Amino acid sequence: MWVKRENEAIRDILFSPIARELQEVEERLRAGLESHSSLIAEVSSYVLGSGGKRIRPALLLLSAKLFGYEDGSRSVALASVAEYMHVATLIHDDIIDNADKRRGLPSANSRWGSHVSVLVGDFLYARAIQVLVEDGDFRVLKAFADATVSMAEGEILELETFKKLDITYEEYLKIITCKTAVLISAACQVGALISKAPEEQVKAMADFGLNLGIGFQLVDDALDFAASEEMLGKPVGNDLVEGKVTYPLIYVLHQDQSPERDHIRHLLSNGQLQEVDVERIRRYVTEGGGVLASVEEARTYLRKARQQLVPFPDTVARRSLEMLVDFIVERKW
Repeated sequence: MWVKRENEAIRDILFSPIARELQEVEERLRAGLESHSSLIAEVSSYVLGSGGKRIRPALLLLSAKLFGYEDGSRSVALASVAEYMHVATLIHDDIIDNADKRRGLPSANSRWGSHVSVLVGDFLYARAIQVLVEDGDFRVLKAFADATVSMAEGEILELETFKKLDITYEEYLKIITCKTAVLISAACQVGALISKAPEEQVKAMADFGLNLGIGFQLVDDALDFAASEEMLGKPVGNDLVEGKVTYPLIYVLHQDQSPERDHIRHLLSNGQLQEVDVERIRRYVTEGGGVLASVEEARTYLRKARQQLVPFPDTVARRSLEMLVDFIVERKW
C-alpha cells in the first residue's frame, strides 16, 4: 500500500502543471464508457480504474503546454485517445499472455474471460477512433493510426520470438519500440501538432517520445527481475513465465560462458517454469549484470530524450518533462 501512495505522490509532483487537465481527462474517459451494453461499461470502468499512471495523456498535455497551448478541451479529448489505446493494448496483451494480474488486481480476462475482454479492448479502440474523427485533424489521426499499426506489429513480432533464446538485441529493440515507444511518441507528437509548432519541433517531440518510451520499457524489463510484486502490481519474473526474452536476459546469455548458462537455457527451453526456476533465473540475470546493463541502456535513450528538450524555453512544462525523464530510470512502478 505504501508503494501505491508513494507512486501517487510522485505522479502528483511530476504532473502538477497539468493537474486540472488530467482530472478532466479522467472525467472524459469515464464519459466515453457509456454503452448499450452494461457489461462493456463494467469491464471498461474496471480496467481504467485499476491504477494506471496516465503517462501517455500527461505527455500529450505537457507537450502541448510546452508550446503554449491553452485550449484545454481539445488536448483533453486527444489525451483520452492516448489512454484508450494504451488500455486496449493492455487488455489484448493480458489475453495473449493469459495473465492473471494487472496492477495488483485480477486481469480483465481472468474475471470475465477472453471473449468479453477482447471485445472490450476493441470497443476502447473504436471509441478512440470516434474521438479522432470528431477532432478532424488528419495529421493527428495519422500519428495515432501509425502508432496503432506499429503496436499490432510489435505484438506479432513478440509472438514470433516466443522463447527464442538467441533473439538479437536488434529484434528486441524493434519489439519494444513498436509495442511501447511508438504510442508515447505519438502522444508527444500530437501535443506539438495541436499547438501549431513548427515541423522541426514536432519531429523533436516525436523523437523525444520515442527515446523516452524505449528507456521506459528497458527499465520496465529490468524491474521484472529486480523489483517486488508489491511494486510492480504483478508477479515478478512474469516475462520469464510468459516466454518473453528481454534485454536483461539477452545480455547475460550473450556475455556468460559458464556451465550455469547451459542449465538456464535448458530451464527456459523446456516446459513450464516452476517458482524455484524463476527465482534461479532471476538471480542468475541479476548477478550476471543483466539488470544493470538494461538500466544503463535505458540511460542512453533517456539522455537522448532529455537532449531533445534543450532547445525549448525553460518553462514549467519543460521542467516537468525533464523530471519525468530523470525519474524513469529510478522508478519502482
